[in-house]
Amino acid sequence: MKLDNLNDRQLKAPRPFHTMWIILFIVLILLGAIAFLIGISGNLSERAWHVYLINFVFWIGLSSGAVFFVAVMNMTKSKWARPAKRLGEAFGAFLPVSFLLFWVLYFGRKEIFPWIGEPIPGKEAWLNVRFLFARDGIGLLLLSVISAALIYYSIKGDKEVASQPLGRREKVIDSNENADKRQDSPNWRAQVYLSPILGIAYGFVLSLIAIDLVMSLDSHWVSTLFGAYFFLSSFYLGLAALTIVSALSLNSFGLKDYIHSLYFHDLGKLVFAFCLLTGYFFYAQFLVIWYGNIPEETQYVILRVRQSPWEPLAWTVLGAAFILPFVVLLSRKIKMKPISLMVLSTLILIGMWLERFLLVAPSFWKGNGIPIGTLEILITAGFLGLMALSLITFLRRFPFLPLSDPLFQEFLESERTRKVTL
Repeated sequence: MKLDNLNDRQLKAPRPFHTMWIILFIVLILLGAIAFLIGISGNLSERAWHVYLINFVFWIGLSSGAVFFVAVMNMTKSKWARPAKRLGEAFGAFLPVSFLLFWVLYFGRKEIFPWIGEPIPGKEAWLNVRFLFARDGIGLLLLSVISAALIYYSIKGDKEVASQPLGRREKVIDSNENADKRQDSPNWRAQVYLSPILGIAYGFVLSLIAIDLVMSLDSHWVSTLFGAYFFLSSFYLGLAALTIVSALSLNSFGLKDYIHSLYFHDLGKLVFAFCLLTGYFFYAQFLVIWYGNIPEETQYVILRVRQSPWEPLAWTVLGAAFILPFVVLLSRKIKMKPISLMVLSTLILIGMWLERFLLVAPSFWKGNGIPIGTLEILITAGFLGLMALSLITFLRRFPFLPLSDPLFQEFLESERTRKVTL
């Protein structure tokens, strides 16, 4: 790979996105906001608040999972996914937005949390509105700040390299004499220190979110494994979302020389691995509940997998989020095809959104039929618009390739060797 192929389109902020897409995402946000406001002010108030909660836990898990992938790359010193490092960091732009969206839930607390009107004996100290929003708010703020710091130090060095004249820029990137200097740079050292801290914060905060915003909706149900299941499945979500964005970026940013079939093969293997791991945690949790046969625990599962109208939805989730991805990703050829992998990842995201819906909706909905209608679709579209607009805003402002990352330099060297061998 020749470094003279690193043109301004790849080094600096990518070309502006087509205005049509930006307008579309803004329209989706407006439609979602209008649907939500109409919903909470009418007869569908309970449904509106709960679908808002479902989307909040879904998108916060997806965005933080994608940023956590960057931290994992740093901790494991992996080179294969370095060209997509900025894509993972771009999802971090949604975390400050999600922190603000979290506080909207406070206004719907009486509609969302049943234990406010019917306190649970022995749990009053934990299931307390002020304490819940204080601890979750602090946790989300901590996760956002650490993620922002990690991204800041990553971008800082890249902007310094990208701002230099072309000749000097290539010399800095290509020179082996600068290898030790790049490893010892303050920006890289900060990323090395922050990555494990982010990993700890990710596991802790998402476990807290799972317990407070999902498990507490059925306040008699307790699972010590649910927090771990939630943050693992969120990482699964982040990997699927990163796959989609990577596939879409090939032609948009001219990255075919950097993100190629081997990258998608490796990313597909990771998606496959966390499909298995998420499914395993789900089964392990189910097995313990079945074996223990405690009424408070079994009723939670029976309601969602054996009773109408939820049973068909439970099988849909199992097929879309676990069984089908498992079977399809056994194929090496499919893992190496960006389009096929993108379609499968989209199916995974839909299946996991329905899984979050299945965790929340039966706790409040007692009517006939599954409560998925225009209201739910529009509010979900609004969250999708917010996520997409956050990604676009980030990618328009910052260099696309991690130029100052020492592991990216090693990736370039390995690519040269690979191409010479071929």
